[in-house]
Amino acid sequence: MDRSTSKNVAVITGGAGGIGAATAAILQEDGWRVVIADLDLARAEAEAIRIGATACHIDISSKQSIEEAAAWVERDVGPCGALVACAAHLENPHRPENQDIAEFDRIIATNIRGTFLTVTAFGASMLRRGRGSIVTIGSITALNSSPLVAYGPSKSAILAMTRDFGGAWGRRGIRVNCVCPGPTRTPAVEASYARGERDPNVMTAQTALGHLVDPRDVGHAVAFLLSEKARSITGSILPVDAGTLVGQLWALYGGLPA
Repeated sequence: MDRSTSKNVAVITGGAGGIGAATAAILQEDGWRVVIADLDLARAEAEAIRIGATACHIDISSKQSIEEAAAWVERDVGPCGALVACAAHLENPHRPENQDIAEFDRIIATNIRGTFLTVTAFGASMLRRGRGSIVTIGSITALNSSPLVAYGPSKSAILAMTRDFGGAWGRRGIRVNCVCPGPTRTPAVEASYARGERDPNVMTAQTALGHLVDPRDVGHAVAFLLSEKARSITGSILPVDAGTLVGQLWALYGGLPA
């Protein structure tokens, strides 16, 4: 890619692990100059060394931290042409009446406010140049009921936010889309399996394709939406869920066919 173009630098928040790390690696393979922005700078630096990217610290619960990271990228790395707003506060399944309200507040503040601030801070330079592409990371929990009673609503808000930005910034040259992962085998989810909080076999049985999602599956969808191949796509919500959503009503008829 041409260093002089504004579509050169791609920033991935939460890029030190899981879906963020997989996406960062794919974008690096595709020729982007990748910046891995993460709360854990040591992990971000290790991942950046592994794939040949650049690392920076970001705390998406802090407006100042986000703005400082955006300014550093523009000043020291180059013009930001792509953003993947992947950083989020996760949650384990539980009943609504057992929700810890302090944890609820952290999830809402990080996932909704943090994503909004990230998009506006990094989007500001895109608006000045009149071009850019943004992908937010939602979840299929935003599209139906689940025992993730704070995380799911926070991701529903991100879907609405994506459409809002897509409509507001389209005529200014910025595309904004959302990828909604389904059951994805990230390190955090694998740890949840080990603790017995989730069952991979139960989850696999709910997928039309008969397998769980690999983080790179999500990364490839993100890379497509950031690319010029998706030049006419904005405000879209793309599930990457191995067919979990399409299989839901099959439970009423005995389950998905073998």
